[in-house]
Amino acid sequence: MQLIFLAWRNLARNQRRTFITALAITLGALAIVVLQGLSTAFIENLIGTKVQSKLGAVQVFRKGYIEADQPLQFGLPADPQLAARIARVPRVTAVAPRIDFDGLVSNGTEATIFQATAIDPQLEYRVCPKRQDKVSPGSLPLRGGQPGDMLIGKTLAESLGAGKGATLVMQAMGPLARTNALDIEVSGFLPTADFAESRRVATVRLQFAQELLRMPGLVTSYVVGIADLRQAPGVAAQLRAELGSDYEVTTWADLDPTTRSRALTFEYAFFLVALVLFLLVATGIVNTMLMAVYERVREIGTMLALGVGRSQVTALFLWEAGLLGSLSAGVGTGLGYAIVYLLGRQGITGHMAGGDTIVIYPRVGPGFLCAVLAFSIFGTILSGLYPAWKAARLRPVEALRAN
Repeated sequence: MQLIFLAWRNLARNQRRTFITALAITLGALAIVVLQGLSTAFIENLIGTKVQSKLGAVQVFRKGYIEADQPLQFGLPADPQLAARIARVPRVTAVAPRIDFDGLVSNGTEATIFQATAIDPQLEYRVCPKRQDKVSPGSLPLRGGQPGDMLIGKTLAESLGAGKGATLVMQAMGPLARTNALDIEVSGFLPTADFAESRRVATVRLQFAQELLRMPGLVTSYVVGIADLRQAPGVAAQLRAELGSDYEVTTWADLDPTTRSRALTFEYAFFLVALVLFLLVATGIVNTMLMAVYERVREIGTMLALGVGRSQVTALFLWEAGLLGSLSAGVGTGLGYAIVYLLGRQGITGHMAGGDTIVIYPRVGPGFLCAVLAFSIFGTILSGLYPAWKAARLRPVEALRAN
């Protein structure tokens, strides 16, 4: 207890230097917490845009579909029993059928290529809850209503001069190599996250696609929803065991490695920034503690001459580092959490190319806050090891002679 009191008194000796070092630790911890909150928000938005509003966590296809030149020939039955088998697998929260297809869409005078996803709105939004938010301002997601309406990419609609309520003609070839065409009404628009994608995408109802492609009672895939995307590989493995070799099961990372790579890049970038901050703070702590050793050489010599053990001298300096680190890291972590909490409640609004608005909600978990606090304290003590060792190695006679 005396060492703790003495360590606290020593920190108060040079208040300016102690304040500067404490401020550096505080800002370092604050910056790490805020950066983690922003990084988490960006990653969740990135994955949410592709996974929870488009791909789904896990997908089930008929064997041969992914590599096929004519994938519509590898259809699956729209069978409630098959969907029930998939839903029985542990950690599966929802199952929805889909048809992915392409063709030509025309306004009567000109035509262009499209790529469409056909969904059952009653089931789809349980699997991909953010799909119902993936619409441009002023548009509504597909829900109940007539089967002959669709959401279309803004750029695709502009190229055809199609406004809301316009009627277009969709033409596509089904699995029997027969072309069909049906009228469809534009009920809304999809946001412009990517110009290349916006030039060709559309979302239609499953019933419409089955009629257009002449695929009654067939779908191309079942999309599986799970609560935690980190469990996708495990759920996929269980589905493969449940369904057998007649089916192919993939995860969102298999279908979209680019998104997975971008998410990892964000994580690596955050780690490097956090490491640089830690090294800068650690350098400041080492400098502060060494200055304290040089200023107190005679004092340390007196302590050693009076019988204070070298281990006690080491402990004294480590206590100084520990107190400085714990208090500063606690303040920095608390302030960082407060900033992230406020930003998370209000959201951060940004504008993507094309004018579409995105909102991200920074957040940090209690586990990460505890980790930052513990790592900051440990790093501070670790930074004080060398100055503490140097102080304990002083020889009493030489220390007492020092000016």
